[in-house]
Amino acid sequence: MSIKVRGTIAVLAGCIAAAAGATPAVASANVPVEVPLGGVESALHMDVPELSTAVPVPMPGAPEGPRYSQDHVLPQHALPRLPVSSELPATDADVPVPQLLPSERTDRLGLSTEGTPVHTLTPGASVNPPLSGPRPERLGLPEVSAPQAALGTPDVQAEPGADLALG
Repeated sequence: MSIKVRGTIAVLAGCIAAAAGATPAVASANVPVEVPLGGVESALHMDVPELSTAVPVPMPGAPEGPRYSQDHVLPQHALPRLPVSSELPATDADVPVPQLLPSERTDRLGLSTEGTPVHTLTPGASVNPPLSGPRPERLGLPEVSAPQAALGTPDVQAEPGADLALG
């Protein structure tokens, strides 16, 4: 086996290994984020909040294709609405609370949220010029009609929730 073939196989094996190693990171819906505040705690000599969350990775879906109608010259939804789905990340925050009264037993405030799916649709648009399609009763000539323009509104669907606790 020549050196060129060996080099080609080595490069190909390296590319496959790199692609296999990158797949789990891309497949995840969230990228975890820990907020490091340890330096602030040691510099200010006080309790600081603890915060852990994640950054959502939006995943685009397949848009609907244009729909053709006999009454319109141009297809409807010429600029299609693009579905994008993601997940609101789970977040945990633990904030120290100063004791104002000596009888108080609460020294921390906790906030936690669970991850919840989010589905969105981007805005879309469709236009129709002031001519209709060919009419057989007019020997194939179009009729004059009012111009039409439509804008598809964006849509967001989610069910977020949070728990707040003293303790």
